[in-house]
Amino acid sequence: MSSSYGWGSSGRIGRPFGDIDADQRDAMLAAAAWTLLVIASLLDFVTTQYGLAAGFTEDNPVIKSVIHAYGFAGFAVFKLGALAVVATAVLVVREWSRTAAAGVVAFGALLTSLAALTNALALHGVIA
Repeated sequence: MSSSYGWGSSGRIGRPFGDIDADQRDAMLAAAAWTLLVIASLLDFVTTQYGLAAGFTEDNPVIKSVIHAYGFAGFAVFKLGALAVVATAVLVVREWSRTAAAGVVAFGALLTSLAALTNALALHGVIA
């Protein structure tokens, strides 16, 4: 009796990674990266709002001027625009490599996560 989740000929338990083709792998990487980027963007937006309400100042001069000129609605539009720029870059890079396109999104998620983490640490008094 054979099963895709039993003991394989290699003696390992579980489904071997080789059953996932490159397109499935790239789709999973892209979905994970986009999920992380959207969550990080939301966290950055919320922690920035809390930080400014608590008396902190925005260090990024572009964001600072957007918030000063247009408020948090402008900041939200700016964040959505940044996601649109990433999406456009992904469409361009994807023609070359789907894996690299997922990497572009993952890099954006990393940078945005660092911004949200920095905000959260400042709000909790861990960093000044």
